[in-house]
Amino acid sequence: MSNNYEILQGNITRNRRLSARKIYIICSEVRVRKNVRLIIEDGTTLLIQNGKLPKAHLLRAALIFDQGSILRAQRFTVKACDSDFRPVRTADNGGIWFLGNYRTASKDKLSVKVNRKNPLSSFKAEMISSHYLGRRDPLKETTRTKVVDDDIDGFSVLGVGPDEWQISEVRSFYSGDDGFDVTNSHIKLDRLRVLTPTEDGINLSSSRLEIRRSLTVDVSKTDYTDRDVFDFETDNGACYLEIAQHCHVDLKGIFGDEVVLSSQDLPKIPKNLERSYRFKGVSRKAASLIYSINLD
Repeated sequence: MSNNYEILQGNITRNRRLSARKIYIICSEVRVRKNVRLIIEDGTTLLIQNGKLPKAHLLRAALIFDQGSILRAQRFTVKACDSDFRPVRTADNGGIWFLGNYRTASKDKLSVKVNRKNPLSSFKAEMISSHYLGRRDPLKETTRTKVVDDDIDGFSVLGVGPDEWQISEVRSFYSGDDGFDVTNSHIKLDRLRVLTPTEDGINLSSSRLEIRRSLTVDVSKTDYTDRDVFDFETDNGACYLEIAQHCHVDLKGIFGDEVVLSSQDLPKIPKNLERSYRFKGVSRKAASLIYSINLD
C-alpha cells in the first residue's frame, strides 16, 4: 500500500486529525465515539470499501458519528471503493451517518435515545460530498434478503437537532438508496444537492429540514421505479421542508405523493402524480413550504 493511504478500522476513541495529504480507507464499521473530536482537513478524501461484513450492524463498512461525537471540517469527500482501494461507481456500503441527542430515533438497526446526561453532538463542516454511498436492494429479493440485506441510504441524519448541526452544504451523488435521509431531526443547510439516487432524493421521517440558499434534486428517470424527489414519512410526527426566500431551486423528477406544496413561486404539483415535475428558478416572493402531516 502506498504511504499516502491509511486504513481506518474499528472505533475512533481518541481525538484525531485526518490529513489532506492522505487518503483514508474505511473497511469496517468505523464509529466516532462520544466526546471524541474528529478533525478533517480541507480537501481530504475518505473511501468506504464495498462488500459484505457479516458482523457489522449494517452488514457493510460505514462511517458513523455517534451521539455526542464532534466533527470539525471544512470540505471533504467520501466515495465508494473496491477491495484494491480504487474508487468505483457502485454503491454497496453502509454510507455516512450522523447521530444526535435531540430526539429518540431508529433506522436500519441503528438507534439513538435521548439522554440529557450525555453531551449534544457537534457537527461542523463547510461541505461534505458523498459519491456512491449506501447500498441497493438485492437484484433478486427473497424473504431472507429483505431481513438481512435491505437497502441503505447514502447520507443519514438520525435524531439530530439545530444546536448540533452546523454543516453548511451536503452533496449526495448516485446513492444506493435515498440520497439524503433525515429521521426525527431538525437541521438547516445553506445548500443541498442530490443527484441521481437509486430511489428517492430527499426522505424526511418526522423531521424538519430548512434550506437557505440552494436546493438541487435530480431524480431523472432510470430503470428503477417508485422514485420520487420527496418522500415524507410521518410515523412520529409531521415533516416540513422549508425553502427560504431567494433560495435557488432546481427540481427534476416525480414530485412525490402525500405531500403538500405551499409556494408563490414553484408551480403546483401535477394532478397526475406520475407526471414529471420540473422547476428551475428562485423562490423570490416568499419562502416555500413542502410538508406532510398525514401518514403516507
